[in-house]
Amino acid sequence: MKKVLAVVLAVIMLSSFMIAQDVQPAVKAGSKSLNFTFGGLGAFGLNGTGPAGGLGISYFLSSDAAVRLGLQIRSISSTIPANPGTGQTGTDGSQSTFTLGVGADYLMYMMGATSRVRPYVGAGFSFSMISDTRKNAVIAPAIQVEQKGTGAGLNLGLMGIAGAEFFLYPEMSLSAEYTLSLFNMNSPADLVSTSGSTSVTTKQTSTTTILGFGAAGATMHIYF
Repeated sequence: MKKVLAVVLAVIMLSSFMIAQDVQPAVKAGSKSLNFTFGGLGAFGLNGTGPAGGLGISYFLSSDAAVRLGLQIRSISSTIPANPGTGQTGTDGSQSTFTLGVGADYLMYMMGATSRVRPYVGAGFSFSMISDTRKNAVIAPAIQVEQKGTGAGLNLGLMGIAGAEFFLYPEMSLSAEYTLSLFNMNSPADLVSTSGSTSVTTKQTSTTTILGFGAAGATMHIYF
């Protein structure tokens, strides 16, 4: 216990020391940064469980303005157990979802309380493609049904962005941001249900949303 407390105290003291030190961010016209994001990427805000991450690059037009491009990949897969009883035969179900998204943002930076902190606001857009396949768990003699297209399709969004970047070192920083959806258009794929040799295709309804809830994300930046 004493060792744990000593480590925690050392981390707190180191953090306090770092905050007290002045850092001049390595940001100027022509600077670039690699961005590693968890749980969002500027224009992205994907919900639900499963691994989600983003990779992006920023290019600074000046020390106070940047263009950010990003790529986000999300993959989810799970097995649904059939749990057959004694003497029964079951077939497990499954679900798999894959999302590929791209986005672009324009960000404007402001002066913070210290040189370590750079608040920013901006706007961006995103485009994503989602595929989804589901099979229900069944117990014989029931026939398993495969569905393709549930939650799948194309998505286009426009959003506002607000966040702050904290510089640990001149070439490394962490940021947290929140995005507010200004416009979102969803064009779902056809829902195809297959049971045995029979398939049924159902058209799904497109939706358009003006002003929706946003999503939060955290990012590590490495400048070069």
